[in-house]
Amino acid sequence: MTIKEFKFQYALGSLSFNDLENIARKSTSKYILTTLSKDKNYSVSAGVALNKNTPVDILTTLSEDKEWHIRYCVAINKSTPVNILTKLSKDEDRFVRKYIARNLSTPVEVLTKLSKDEDWDVRLGVAMNKNTPIEVLTYLSKDEDWDIRKTAKKVLLDKGIKV
Repeated sequence: MTIKEFKFQYALGSLSFNDLENIARKSTSKYILTTLSKDKNYSVSAGVALNKNTPVDILTTLSEDKEWHIRYCVAINKSTPVNILTKLSKDEDRFVRKYIARNLSTPVEVLTKLSKDEDWDVRLGVAMNKNTPIEVLTYLSKDEDWDIRKTAKKVLLDKGIKV
């Protein structure tokens, strides 16, 4: 779909919710992604946040959205820059922090901080991340939560380290 066709159909409201969501997840046009990032339906803007082609300036704006669902989608996106991941690692919402912990682009220093998060699900995300340092996995292998201990030990074993 060309930008001209999109503008016309979007203005007329002739695109279904499913059309908009699919376009948001697949488009490479900055104009279309910018337009859809402001859509009233948060699932459409969430699709933009998940799109690996979404430009940094749009991801930055979406990372500050009041809806945690949008911030969580930015956290999942493997193309989200480190500075945004670092900022979102301090988000008040545990689901956002959980998916920052699972994102393979999250820097080691952020994973280290998140390994001490009060929420077990965030710490589990750190244990699941294959980029988590061995020292942090060793620390998590002694966590009070059995699932975190089990996951950290499994990842360590996968790396050839017995605990």
